[in-house]
This record gives sequence, C-alpha cells and structure tokens, in this order.
Amino acid sequence: MRKKLLRMLGILSAVMLLAGCTQIGNTRPTSEVSDGTNPLAVEEPTEVSGDSVNLTEGRTGVDAEEALPTDAETASLSDASLALFEEVMAEKEGENVLLSPISIDFALGMTENGAAGDTLSQMENIVNGGIKIDQLNPLMKHLSNRFMNADDVKWNIANSIWFKNDGKFAMKDHFLDQAVGFYNADVFLAPFDEQTLADINLWVNDETNGMIPEILDSIHPNAKMYLVNAIAFEGEWMEQYEDDKIYEDREFSNLDGSTSKITMMGSKENRYFTIADGQGFVKPYKGGEYSFVGILPAENESPEELIAKINNSKIDFAKTVREADYTEVTVQIPEFTNDFGIELNDTYKELGMDNPFDPAQANFHEMMETTDGSPAAIWIGRILHKTHIEVDRKGTKAAAATVVEMRTKNAVMMDESKYVILNRPFVYAIVENETGLPVFIGCQNSMK
Repeated sequence: MRKKLLRMLGILSAVMLLAGCTQIGNTRPTSEVSDGTNPLAVEEPTEVSGDSVNLTEGRTGVDAEEALPTDAETASLSDASLALFEEVMAEKEGENVLLSPISIDFALGMTENGAAGDTLSQMENIVNGGIKIDQLNPLMKHLSNRFMNADDVKWNIANSIWFKNDGKFAMKDHFLDQAVGFYNADVFLAPFDEQTLADINLWVNDETNGMIPEILDSIHPNAKMYLVNAIAFEGEWMEQYEDDKIYEDREFSNLDGSTSKITMMGSKENRYFTIADGQGFVKPYKGGEYSFVGILPAENESPEELIAKINNSKIDFAKTVREADYTEVTVQIPEFTNDFGIELNDTYKELGMDNPFDPAQANFHEMMETTDGSPAAIWIGRILHKTHIEVDRKGTKAAAATVVEMRTKNAVMMDESKYVILNRPFVYAIVENETGLPVFIGCQNSMK
C-alpha cells in the first residue's frame, strides 16, 4: 500500500515553476467488489522519494464527461488493436506475444492531448483508428470507470505523468487538465535521476500488484517527460474447474514442430464463433462482464496468418466476439504463464506513424513550452510496453504497463458438437463483453 506523499516546500516550488497549476486531491476511482474492497485498487499514493513532488493533490482538471463507445468507434479501436498486434507478431515471429491495446491507448491518449498538426493526425489515424482525440478522451474515461467499478473481477487502472524539474520548461495548463480530468493522472515533478527511475518503476510495480516490477531500465539524458499507464486484472472463472476436468501430461504441438507436456482444463462453454477459418469460444469470468476468448487457427495455419486474414478481410473482431452464437462447445485451455516486453517505435513507424518520432517534424506544442513562452522542441523517444498473464484452473491474472518517453534537444543525443482444443498455437484475448474490445490480446506459439 502506498503512503501519502506531499512535501509542502516542494509543492510551492513546483507551483511557481508550473504557473497556473492549482493543488487539489487525486480523484482516481476505486473498484468495489462484494466485500467493498478491491485488492488491486491502490488506496494510498505510491511512496516516492522526497525529490518527486505530486502536483495533482487537489487538482480536478477539466469537467470531463464520459461517453460509451458507439459500434463504429468500437470497430475502429478494435481494428487498430489488431493491426498493431499483427505487426508485433511479424516482428517477433514465432514468439509468444501479449499486448494490452487498452494500456497503450491510455498512455498514447494522454500524449495526443499535447500533439497538434500532422503529428496529432498520424496518432489519431494509427493509434485510435481514425477517432479524434476529443472523441477518444471521453471513451477512455468511460472504459476506465467501467473497469474500475466491475463487481466480480478486480481491475486497477492508473495513469501518471513524470515531468523533469530543470526550470527550463513548463507544462501547458490545458494539457495537464485533460490528463487529470479524463485520465485521472497523477503528475509528478522529478529530477530525472536514479531515484526518479526507481520511483517510476516502484509506481508501476505497485499499480500492477507486483506483476510488472520494472518498466524502465534507464532515464534517457534527453528525456523531459514520461507518460505512464498501468493495468492489473484478476478474474475467477464463472464456473470453476472440477478435479476431473484437469488433464495432466497432455501434448501441445509447438510452432517449430516440437511438442511439450502441459496441463489442460476442460469445460463445456455456450458461446462459439468462427473467424477467418479459425474457431473461437467465449469463456466468461465471474460477474459476466469480461471473458476469456480462445481462437484456434485452421489446421496448418499460424496465429500470425490468422490475424493477417482477419485484418486483410476487414473483419470486425469486436463485433464477431460480441455476437458469438449461443452454441455448446467443448473446450480445453492450457494452463500457462507469459511475460512479454517490446519497444513499439519501429512497429508504429511500419504502420505509418513516423511523425511523432521525428525531432524535425514532431509537433507537441500543446504539451509544454519553454519558460520564456516559446514552443518546446519535443518528440517521442520511446514507447515501451510490458505485459504479464497467468491462466490457471482458478482464473486469470494479467497486467500491462506502457511508457511514452518525451525527449528534447537540450542534452547530448544517444544512440456439430463444436470442439476447440487449444493444443497447438492459438490466439487469445481478455475482452470487455459489452463492446467486445480486447483489453489484452496474445498468441501462444509454444509451451517451452
């Protein structure tokens, strides 16, 4: 649990640096379950060093309304998620891949509020699937509130911004208010030294319930700001597995042709669908608001080929899951654990989003300015993403963290009966049932 952090002297100096930034309390909501608590929802601020000052104590931000995504907006977000997933699988060919598109949307959504011109247009088109940032903000607020107020599964959604305290730049009020109002972000003023590195990693570790202990390995000398999202999920199966439905020493055919011994969990489910010649099922978590989705590609087809067919055929993944048939299906799911990490710069460049990474073209003038009022020359240095998942007979635990690193030029640059048996490479997701949006999406190519 985190201890209340605020040093009045530090706050006063921070307010003088960031003119117009008033101090109000952090209003990030917590989820309630049957006993009125949520072990994943952090009730006290993370204890960070005295050199890092929380600027959001008492700041409410803009009067932010939330909005339920329309079917068209859901399809756009889903399409963007699968396009990113396909590109990462191509980069990490044959590996077990796991992304949290929603975590990435939170981190880059905050970032987009500081972008303008062609930089913003590219991010809206590639990250949001064409949704404008003014539309995305209320959607993300709705999804955050919906997750955090789930009854029978446990979520923690947290956002933070870390700003370098060197007296040369100041965040713009509108950008800060959007981050606080729509994303409930904690904003920290920090020296960007080794202690700041430890503070950011501690924040991520706490907010992911220890599932992602570290997201950053270093503070880049050009870094001016880090925008961070953390997500943690714990859900029990709606119907628990009995002992006679646990099958030991079953065989899994790995993508490279080898085999592995695994433990399988068998059940009868009642939601089935087909997609791009693959067979899928929906297995609900307790409460019925979220589900595990498993998809077995066609024989002799890889998960990467399946996702490519979905994208090339412009199949609406979220709608397909949402409208799965009510048909009995015999299912077997392997118990497995996976950790995955990636830097997404090249991935987004391949998808057509290069402007935000280019120091000569990037336009983040709505994010910050120099203390003399001139525009700040800043760009995205790195987008880092890490995920963790555990699937077993009790349910699922999953976590994700995304960091967007903003850099400046003010330092030296550095280089019939239905059967879906997941006993060979498969695609899986954790979806929000009302929209069908994948909160996590992954592929399991091997069980080595």
